[in-house]
Amino acid sequence: MESLATKAVTLRPATVHDKRVVYDWLAHSDLTSEMLGPPNYPDAPIPTWEEFNEDYVDHYFDGSQPHKGQCFIIIHHGQEIGQINHNQIAISSHSTELDIWLAARKFAGQGLGTEAVKMLCAFLDKTYNCKLFYMAPSRRNVHAIKAYAKAGFKETDHLPYSFIPDYHDTVIMSKTSQE
Repeated sequence: MESLATKAVTLRPATVHDKRVVYDWLAHSDLTSEMLGPPNYPDAPIPTWEEFNEDYVDHYFDGSQPHKGQCFIIIHHGQEIGQINHNQIAISSHSTELDIWLAARKFAGQGLGTEAVKMLCAFLDKTYNCKLFYMAPSRRNVHAIKAYAKAGFKETDHLPYSFIPDYHDTVIMSKTSQE
């Protein structure tokens, strides 16, 4: 698969060689404390490398089973600035959950994550007929909630099938491809 691009952001499919750096961006960046681990998120501990590998199995990084989920590297002006992924696409509801994290605080607040979310939603709609997208941040992550709202997501009470929240205060946000 080729990369997806707008003026500001490029999404390229992640490879197995990206897996460790994607984990490090999640678990060891200056943004980690805004998503995971004590003191702000004692209910969502930072995953170990082994736990990350159990959640983000190889197909997320080798493109072999894109219907089951895939990671993309977010690139801005030639620099890798984060990752975005979708999970398994539910055939019956044409839906999937998205997740995103940036590599460092210096890339936040510029609309780059919002742009990446919009781009991935459009790609999944066009390529896989995926029409409903979910994101599930903690209510404490106000920056993420604002960014997702800018990408067209709205808070909802509807839980995706077999959804297991990561936080005690998870906010379910959804967007349809028509929005």
